[in-house]
Amino acid sequence: MQEIPTLRETPCVGYQDASLTFEANSKPVLTVNQGEHFWLDARSLLTGGLFEETGEYEKLSIPVTGPVAIRGVNPGDALRVDVHEIRIADRGAMVTLPGRGGFTADLGRAGHVVEIVDGHVEFDDDTKIPVRPMVGKIGVAPVGAGPNSSTVGIHGGNMDCKDVTAGAAVVIPVQVSEAMLYAGDLHAAQGDGECSLTAVEVEGSARLSCTVVPSGANPYAGMRRPVVLSGGSVITIGDGDTLDEAARLALDDMLELLQTDRKWSREKTAMLLSAAADVSVSQLVNARVSAKVTLASRYFSAGPFSSESSDTLNAQVSNV
Repeated sequence: MQEIPTLRETPCVGYQDASLTFEANSKPVLTVNQGEHFWLDARSLLTGGLFEETGEYEKLSIPVTGPVAIRGVNPGDALRVDVHEIRIADRGAMVTLPGRGGFTADLGRAGHVVEIVDGHVEFDDDTKIPVRPMVGKIGVAPVGAGPNSSTVGIHGGNMDCKDVTAGAAVVIPVQVSEAMLYAGDLHAAQGDGECSLTAVEVEGSARLSCTVVPSGANPYAGMRRPVVLSGGSVITIGDGDTLDEAARLALDDMLELLQTDRKWSREKTAMLLSAAADVSVSQLVNARVSAKVTLASRYFSAGPFSSESSDTLNAQVSNV
């Protein structure tokens, strides 16, 4: 088994190196080799104390930390980002805002602070939610103007895919040299859809590493959007102005990946997806929404559709 670097031995980027955009022209805060582990700290709604001082929650934002440059990466490559470990703080926060959320009638402005104890979010005195830490925002810099950190797209970004947990990997098409990776927006727990606007937003740190699939290498050749490898499944992520648009893009991507792998007709491939794949929502509350298609990796005949790694630790809850 590969030796796990300790926190002290591993490069770490603090959350003071935060950005509200996925920007290609920013100076890297860290440069790493392929396979090298590093930590990224993440801000949350509670960072800086304003959450508990003001009810103007719409003025708060959750940026991403970065960029991290990865040596040997070129436009057209695919970048695989492995999430080895997630450490979160012992307090989290949630908000609702008028005009936001997935419900028919408006929600009011409200904030809720929760304690995280013994692997559970203490939602109230008699309601506890199991902790399942995840990374809400992870992506690379696109060509041109950097999108807002709350935007989802071909660069990754604010996917809010609850499957991006410790042990998962995210594969993203690279657009600029050295990829310029950003990540943040850790959640202690989130349901599919993130329907009230936020999940349980927490400060914390994620230990990551990156490897590159060179341009033209199968099965990622021609990949247009991020792919998540988690829990023995392959997950394609679509984004759009509507959930319908996002779901269709995620379906198109899964069809292309599976058809390339199995060499089936489009029709036969679509039939397999109809019988075995799940179409669901990642988040439906931001300006661009995201949907996902999940298919067990056993339906693929070849790798590297595997998120398993011998040196991956389970998610941990600890003060950071």
